[in-house]
Amino acid sequence: MIGSRRFLAILLALGLGLSLALPAEAQRPDRVKIGGTVAVTGRFSSDWGPGIIEFMKGWEKLVNAEGGVFVREYNAKLPIELVLYDDESSPEKSVELYEKLAAVDKVQFFIGPGSSPITLRASTVAERLKIPMILVEANSPIIYARGFQWIAGVDRPAQYWSIPYFDLIKELRDKGVANYRTIAFLIEDHPHTKDIAEGSVELAKKAGLEVVATESVPFQTSDFSAVIAKFKQLNPDIVYSSGWTPTSVPFVKQANELGLKPRELHVIHLVPEFAQQTGLKLAEGVTGETHIARKHLDQRYLTILKQLNVGDPYGFKSLVLPIRYLALETMRRGIEAAGTLDREKFMAALRTLQFDTLHGPHRFNYNVKLGNRVLNGMGEKYLYAGQFQNGKIVIIAPAAAADGPYRPAPRQ
Repeated sequence: MIGSRRFLAILLALGLGLSLALPAEAQRPDRVKIGGTVAVTGRFSSDWGPGIIEFMKGWEKLVNAEGGVFVREYNAKLPIELVLYDDESSPEKSVELYEKLAAVDKVQFFIGPGSSPITLRASTVAERLKIPMILVEANSPIIYARGFQWIAGVDRPAQYWSIPYFDLIKELRDKGVANYRTIAFLIEDHPHTKDIAEGSVELAKKAGLEVVATESVPFQTSDFSAVIAKFKQLNPDIVYSSGWTPTSVPFVKQANELGLKPRELHVIHLVPEFAQQTGLKLAEGVTGETHIARKHLDQRYLTILKQLNVGDPYGFKSLVLPIRYLALETMRRGIEAAGTLDREKFMAALRTLQFDTLHGPHRFNYNVKLGNRVLNGMGEKYLYAGQFQNGKIVIIAPAAAADGPYRPAPRQ
C-alpha cells in the first residue's frame, strides 16, 4: 500500500506534468478581436456610412469561412471577430470608443477610423495603451511624424494623391490632345484636403500648368460666390476642388449656376455619391481620384461584394472599400507573419511585411523625409484617376489600369 506522502507526491508530479504538457492549449484565445470605429453618421458619412461596416463584416465572414487567421504560436487558425462602433464623424467620440474597445471589449488590435483628423486623435489611444493600430484612410503626414511606435498606415502621403491625374494631363498636353495651360485650386481648410492641395499644386507645375489661384475656404463652407467670381475673372482651363464631397458638391452646383464652366473640373473624391448629389448632367466629364480599378481587383474582394449583392464594384463606396480591404488584409497577414498575437512582435513584423494588393506590391516605409518631416509607418497604396462618363466611373490613368480613354468634358 502506498504511503500517503508518496501518494501526494505522485499526484503533484502528474499535475505538474499535465500543466507543462499543454501550455499553449491553456493559453490559446478562442478568437482574435479587432476593434475600430467608422463614420456611419455625421459629416463624413457620405464617404463611409453603414456600407463600410457591412463590407468589413463581409471580410470577417470570408476569413472565418477559410478557417480564420493562422497563428504559428498555437499551430492553429483562430476565428476573427470585428468589434465596430459609429464614431459619428467626431474625433472626440472616436477617442472615447477606442478606449472602450480596449477596456471593455478587450480587443487585441485596432483598425483605424476614417479620415486624417479623426485618426490624428484616435491614434493617441493606440500609442498610450500600446495596442497596434492599422491606419486606413489617413494620409496626412503629420500623423506619421510624431514618433509613434504603435501605428502603421496603408496609405501614401496625401501630397502624392493626384500623381496619376497630373501625369495624364502632361501626356495630353504633350500629345496636343488637350492644351490645358492654367489651373485654379479651391482648398478646404482641413488637414486631408490641404495636404492633397499642397502636393497637387507642385504636381500641376511639373505638368506644365500655370497655377493662377489657390483659394482657401473654411471647413464646411457652403457659400462659394466670392471664389467663383474670382475664378470667372481668371478663366482657368482647369478648376481643381480639394474638398470633401459635402464641399465639392455645392461648389460645383454654384459654379454652374453662376456661369463658371472651366474646360476641366476635378474633384479629389470621385465617388457615386458625387454624381447622385450634383445630378448626372453636372457630373458628366468630371475627373477625380478613386481607390479602385476593375483590372486590379482580386477574387476575394469580389467574393465579399457578391455576398453583399453588389454587382458594380465602382458603384458601392468605391473610394473607401478597397483601402479598407487592404488594411484588413494587412492585419491578417501581419498576424500570420508575426506568428503570434504578441503586440511588439506584430509591429516588428510589419517592418518587413510585403504582399501584393489591389494596388500592386505593398509595404511600409520608415525614416522617410518629406519636406521638414520624417515619416514612419506609411504605406504604398496609390490612387487611380477616373472620370464620370455616361453616369459611370471610368478609370483613365494610369494606362495599365484604364477602362477607357479620357474624354474632354461637355463644358468645352
